[in-house]
Amino acid sequence: MPALLAVVAAFMAGMAAGAWWISKREPRRPANWYGWLEIAIGLWAWATSALIPIANRAALSWIGLDPSPARHWLVAFLVPFVALLPATAAMGATLPVMERFITPLSREGRSVSGLYAANTLGAVTGVLCSTFLVLPQLGLRRTLLVVAAINVLCGLIALLFAENVARATGPTRKDVSVPRRLWVTLFVTGLLGIGYEVIGVRVLSRVLEDTVYTYAVILAIYLLGTALGALIYRRCGTRLSLADLLCAISLACVASAFLATQADDLYAMLRPSLPPSGLTRILAEMAVAATVFLLPTIAMGATFGCLAQAAAGTRLGVSRALALNTLGAALAPPFFSVVILPLIESKWAWAVIALGYLFAVPQVRGWRWTVVAIVPAFFVLLPAHFNYLEAPPGGDMTAYLEGTMASVAVIRDASGHRTLRVDNRFQMGGTGVADAQYRHAHIPLLLHASPRSALFLGLGTGITLGAASWHPGVTSDGVELLREVVEVMPQFSPYNDGVKTNQRVRVHVADARRFVQVATNRYDVIVGDLFHPARDGAGSLYTIEHFTSIRERLAPGGLFCQWLPLHQLDVEMLRVITRTFLTVFPDTQAWLLRFNVDAPVVGLVGRRKSVVYSTNWLEARAKSPLLTERLQRLSLGDSLRLFGNLLVGPAEIDGFARGARVNTDDNSAVIFGAPEFTYRNDAAPYATLTALLELQFTNTAGVLGFDSPALKKFIEARNVFLRGLIDEAEGRTDAAFARYVESARVSEDFTAGYARVITAATADANGNPARSRKLLEQLIEAQPSRPVAKQLWERLFPGR
Repeated sequence: MPALLAVVAAFMAGMAAGAWWISKREPRRPANWYGWLEIAIGLWAWATSALIPIANRAALSWIGLDPSPARHWLVAFLVPFVALLPATAAMGATLPVMERFITPLSREGRSVSGLYAANTLGAVTGVLCSTFLVLPQLGLRRTLLVVAAINVLCGLIALLFAENVARATGPTRKDVSVPRRLWVTLFVTGLLGIGYEVIGVRVLSRVLEDTVYTYAVILAIYLLGTALGALIYRRCGTRLSLADLLCAISLACVASAFLATQADDLYAMLRPSLPPSGLTRILAEMAVAATVFLLPTIAMGATFGCLAQAAAGTRLGVSRALALNTLGAALAPPFFSVVILPLIESKWAWAVIALGYLFAVPQVRGWRWTVVAIVPAFFVLLPAHFNYLEAPPGGDMTAYLEGTMASVAVIRDASGHRTLRVDNRFQMGGTGVADAQYRHAHIPLLLHASPRSALFLGLGTGITLGAASWHPGVTSDGVELLREVVEVMPQFSPYNDGVKTNQRVRVHVADARRFVQVATNRYDVIVGDLFHPARDGAGSLYTIEHFTSIRERLAPGGLFCQWLPLHQLDVEMLRVITRTFLTVFPDTQAWLLRFNVDAPVVGLVGRRKSVVYSTNWLEARAKSPLLTERLQRLSLGDSLRLFGNLLVGPAEIDGFARGARVNTDDNSAVIFGAPEFTYRNDAAPYATLTALLELQFTNTAGVLGFDSPALKKFIEARNVFLRGLIDEAEGRTDAAFARYVESARVSEDFTAGYARVITAATADANGNPARSRKLLEQLIEAQPSRPVAKQLWERLFPGR
């Protein structure tokens, strides 16, 4: 989000500079100017396809590992500003130049609103076509070249027809004094307009899916409303005063704020009404975005048309008017996102925008006094937050922070367990699932012979990072993107072992990609958290460039474990990520986090060089009594149970991923492909796990370096058990319990199936005694050496 906001600000600043520059030129042949400006845009776009990678590397070096916020934002703004300036300045000059040769040709001499509307409708088309059609197929660089070619083509067409319109052109700016209020209003409306977009995007990120398509849809609706407003002013501008338009924006902000409070209910209602799969579900996002953006942006578009037309008849002119408005727009992203949002949160930031438009009203009289009274009263009565969070029965929200990039909340349930929520929709762990988070750290660390240093990318509650401190001699670095997440970590103590005060743990607030590229330390173990692949930006954490940077940070003999949320991936995206991982780590293995199907997780483990294990791998390591006791509670207390989490080896992984695309920064299959699964509501969370179970892994000796019949039986029983869980999830209860019994028959060491049958037999003893007896009989026959089933039989059915 900071990068996006910085690029938007830099883009707008460059356009403002270009519009101001052209205002001093008084071009006599504007059609020629327009043609050469479009060609300049295209040529520089071609150049930036080579320049941007260089600029990115320079930015990494200048930002560094732990920059101050001021330094980070300054570099993030200046690099794209300078890199894009020739093109953005030329873009800023095109609308004023176009207006100079179109206006004399129009019947009424009023062309600004029409040109602005046409240009903005083109932007709508560009946003949707590039995001949904071109980028997924061509990637970033080739898409840039295509749109550059379109710019050059537009320029050549303009030059071709320049002679036909040359006689009709001429200066349109008049020598009329400019009211100071017009200057201020142009600047303020630009600031507030883009500020409204920043706040609206942040609020809707807590309701919608937050994918690359989500932002494209929101931006398209924003631009569409602006274009419609300009068209409305074009048709009936003489009947619309500036004061009325500004009041209309303020009222529209109020109406949209109310609709925003209902956005989550509206989205939940619309999603099921659309086809069950595919990106058609984005129509629901589009409808919700329209409720928040359409009314205000229509009024904003009409207002800019009014202001620009007024400026056209003064010394100010359209070009300077556009420059002032765009300068305000350039300042909006840092002002609202960095200053306003963390200071007063989204509700009052929204109120600032609505009231800001009222303060710009030149004269308050008549019905406008009603607007002045309604707007502040409405925001006083509005709920405290746009958080859409509801505490469970008997629970409460113990913390809520809104920062530059996201909102963060801690929810406590009736049992006292606490859960971390980011932007409402993303659950980032909690004390109720602490055992799973402990295993995130333990499995990779136990697979290394003697780890001394570890790096954890993505921290959430800090429970995984805290678990690393249980391993003697291990020091750990943790990288978390959101400062607000780090601030609420004490709420998850003692589960996270006080990571903020633990002497063997260092917490960094930074972007994971930048950290591994800039850091100089090498680590024995690096662990990647569960990054939701469809979330906008997360796809860059699954690219070949990122995995290569991580490999360079590994010490000799080091390993990298990237945990993958299978319940958030379809089979094709798993194949893409796996193929990308294999490209960097050819000897990849896949390990299960735990034995479940409701939210299955697999870790891809890659190394700088292969390792040979032994049957007593875990037992032979230097032991800590505390670590041993905790590992036993997590079913990781011996080598059999550790290696029993191995799902498939390199050969099976390679066969599974063969032929899949490689995910790169330039052509991200994940960013554009993963949302397809997110927008579905008919996909089973275990579908991808099922595909991995079908790989029929048996070569444990070839992968681990030792042969163990007990381990083979354990893994076979585990797979039977997992298939039983899938049967149970799909309502095939009898088939499921047959598999549980079979898992007990296959391996005496694998106890999960045995325990599940015991639990079911106990529960059925009163309501369905016949089924209870049958289950216990089957279990006794399957594993006669274990006495629990027989003892339960004798207790539940004495004398039979």
